[in-house]
Amino acid sequence: MNDISLILKALEFAAERHKSQFRKGADKAPFINHPIQVADLLANRAGENDPVLISAAILHDVIEDTVNSVEEKQELINRIREIFGEEILSVTLEVTDDKTLEKKDRNRQQVENVSSLSDKAKKLRVADKIMNLHDISAYPPEDWSLQRILEYHDWAEKVVAGARGVNPVLDKLFDETLKAGRTKYTQ
Repeated sequence: MNDISLILKALEFAAERHKSQFRKGADKAPFINHPIQVADLLANRAGENDPVLISAAILHDVIEDTVNSVEEKQELINRIREIFGEEILSVTLEVTDDKTLEKKDRNRQQVENVSSLSDKAKKLRVADKIMNLHDISAYPPEDWSLQRILEYHDWAEKVVAGARGVNPVLDKLFDETLKAGRTKYTQ
């Protein structure tokens, strides 16, 4: 499979898995928009052209957000391995939260574990946080208080602190997005 075919296959796969999901934001955008935007950010703004990274960006929420049981999760992991190979699966799994844990524990793990991720997973983690901050600023979830929005900004900053240095453009974009969001919500 060539690079373009691989990326398009990842798009098709993720779109099918996320087809009935929507983002939490007030605009209720189709969920698939998020992984596409993360991949676009990496490729077109951060200069990343690795098809493994771009494919993993497209698939990054599939395991975390589209399974309902341990068995279904394992089946999905096996399917991703079969279709996309071990390297794409590995990067995808590196950024996949364990949904069996409480949210505060998942958040703590992201902060604690980010520095031990591969460079590809670090780039993906930073791009994901940039897009999440962007979306929160543009279309904040209706049930999120100002405090929760600001707490998300603080937490995202802690996560990204452990992933800095793998792509200077991503570092700069994160800082700009974080600053813009904080400015919007503290004035």
